[in-house]
Amino acid sequence: MKRRDFIKYGTILAGACGICLFRKCNLFSPDAVDVNSVQEIKACKIPFERMEILAGGDVFPCSATFLNSKKPAGNIKKQDIQEIWNGKVYTQLRNKILKGDYSLCNTGNCYIYDYCSPEKISQDYKNGPKEITIGYDDECNYRCITCRDNVIINTSEQLNLYDKFYLPKIIKAAENAEIVTLLCNGDPLFSRHSKHLMSELVKAYPNIKFRLTTNGFHLDEKTLNKIGIQNNIQVVSVSINATKRETYKKIMRTDGFDIVMKNVEMMSDWFKQGKIAFLNLNFVVHLMNYKEMPDFVKLAKNLNAKAIFTTYKPWVGAKLHKKYNEIAVFEPTNKHYKEFSEMMKNPVFKDAEHCKLESELYNLAYS
Repeated sequence: MKRRDFIKYGTILAGACGICLFRKCNLFSPDAVDVNSVQEIKACKIPFERMEILAGGDVFPCSATFLNSKKPAGNIKKQDIQEIWNGKVYTQLRNKILKGDYSLCNTGNCYIYDYCSPEKISQDYKNGPKEITIGYDDECNYRCITCRDNVIINTSEQLNLYDKFYLPKIIKAAENAEIVTLLCNGDPLFSRHSKHLMSELVKAYPNIKFRLTTNGFHLDEKTLNKIGIQNNIQVVSVSINATKRETYKKIMRTDGFDIVMKNVEMMSDWFKQGKIAFLNLNFVVHLMNYKEMPDFVKLAKNLNAKAIFTTYKPWVGAKLHKKYNEIAVFEPTNKHYKEFSEMMKNPVFKDAEHCKLESELYNLAYS
């Protein structure tokens, strides 16, 4: 997919908040599995395990960008979750994949392919998803320069729709779920609905786990205890995008650096204590912050975390996309590209334990 297609489709993949999707495979490495090379003998598990609920209540088996039709499997405003889960779109996709037929998939874009032999697909998949991804809630206390120009607060109409209509359906759908992922189009620890949803999920299913992508401002023990998820977090991914306070202020457009770092240090302690399985620090690369990338890896290492680097993708909510050519230092046509590409040869980026690079960056680091 071309970068400008992020504007056209409004795809939530990896943007101002960093990485939204976590899978077992190598997401960004060029060494990740080539779907075309294994499709005759391997089956992708995602349509058998995952449900993604996006804007307007549209439901997808995975990101719309990875499906050729880009059409939803259904909509929770109009249909029961179980009807969608075992409906025509899911069934057709599953049947084809079990035969090694990926004609419905955009394999050139997919990087979340999770494969196994067909006989290892769980036979109870019709009971419901193991993973539910929430991607419809935009409420956030930040207006990061790469994401949006205004703070987004849900209207009373939206809250009523989400709390009274979406929430009960999601609770029902999560009966067999192990993981709920909250995407980074909003902040789940600020959003009133997302906090309510997590609280109700834990009450209904005490063992359910969460993957959180957050700006970290409310990633404190008081907030987590109030929601009731302090013992239910699997992954914490914090979008910081800088190592210096002044850079942070310019990008995040707020002065929360010290608070966020204090909260991240607490998460580091939780990781060492085994309370969470993964701690990621997100960094979206562009002109304003690229010189801080090496220090960001060192910061992650000091915090027992992994630095996740992705290139800037233009979002419609922020006017910055009009300056894409100017700020995209990772593009060969950018005037800073030579300096950037030389910087990427720093050995620190080869610290696989503490550094994860999107493919473009990976290629520069390992060339």
